[in-house]
Amino acid sequence: MFSQIATITLPIFVLALVGFFYSRRVKPDLAGANKLIVDIALPVLIFTSLSAKSFDPIAALTFTGAAVAVILLSGLLAWPLASLSGASKAAFLPCVMFTNVGPVGIPLIALAYGPEGMGPAVVLIVISNVLHFTLGAGIMSGKIDWRMVYANPLVWATVLGVASSQWQLELPAWLQTSLTLIGNVLVPMMLMSLGARLASSQVQDAKVGAQASVWVLVIRLAVVYALLAVLPLQGVERGALILFACLPPAVFNFMLADKYQVEPHKVASTVIVGHVLALAFLPLGLVLALG
Repeated sequence: MFSQIATITLPIFVLALVGFFYSRRVKPDLAGANKLIVDIALPVLIFTSLSAKSFDPIAALTFTGAAVAVILLSGLLAWPLASLSGASKAAFLPCVMFTNVGPVGIPLIALAYGPEGMGPAVVLIVISNVLHFTLGAGIMSGKIDWRMVYANPLVWATVLGVASSQWQLELPAWLQTSLTLIGNVLVPMMLMSLGARLASSQVQDAKVGAQASVWVLVIRLAVVYALLAVLPLQGVERGALILFACLPPAVFNFMLADKYQVEPHKVASTVIVGHVLALAFLPLGLVLALG
């Protein structure tokens, strides 16, 4: 088991560290690269994963509902516990509800379960992304912008991918190869970009960061295991949901907190400390998921 966990987690940490130390030394401008990743590589990966003949959207409905339930129920459970984290409700709830599915979750689930894990991983990132920039932003700003749903390229990539799967559309070989190559860029670039982003961040309230990060894990695991007790999820879907609960808070939480001025230093500390504690949390998640 130890060897299996090391094989899964070490590539994630190594690529993030490459980005971290490179950014410390060179201080690159990653804005353009990050935009390419989010606007092109991520939607392409979602499309190619969902358009695969092995993906069954009907069978995925239970898992999709479970993913939505984890996010919403985690927020409800975190509401009365926010004071224990040292942060306000508006700052703490999004950190509990929205984790780093893209840079960490996709490679973690893919390395743990192989190609079979890409379907659940893609479902998780689409659900998280849509809810994050509507409900999550609404919690911090006090107003939900529903335009973030139909203007989101991930939503359209999901719709096209599912439609392609159901209609069994065959793309020309050259186009399929091109899309696959673009999608393959995503995981290593997102991990190195994550490391670079963390290198430029600062922990100004380590105590709040540590308290909040531990509560994030406790709340999400409690919600996931409560749902697994009543939902018929097994195998890859069960494991993916457990790993989903063990991910560190999303970096986008800090970006939204800074935009709306909702205790940005505390949110940044929670995000950074959460990624440091991922050294322990991710192996724990793998033990629970694969054991």
